[in-house]
Amino acid sequence: MTAMPPTPKKTNGMAITGFVLSFFCGVLGIVFSAIGMSQTSKDPSQGGRGLAIAGLIISIVSLVISFMFWGSFSDAMNNA
Repeated sequence: MTAMPPTPKKTNGMAITGFVLSFFCGVLGIVFSAIGMSQTSKDPSQGGRGLAIAGLIISIVSLVISFMFWGSFSDAMNNA
């Protein structure tokens, strides 16, 4: 008798949403990715923890770059 293949984990919707939003809105990307990470750590039958971590990292990096850009832009406007 052949063994049944393991059922694949269902990817968490919040993790997917956080990853997608990380490219468009960093704050929402952080929120949804954090919720997705929390849900995937509580429920081992859900996948997507890697997507949630990637969403957090991309969101944080994009926010830091945005703050640096706007900080330098406002500084240049004050010196003009």
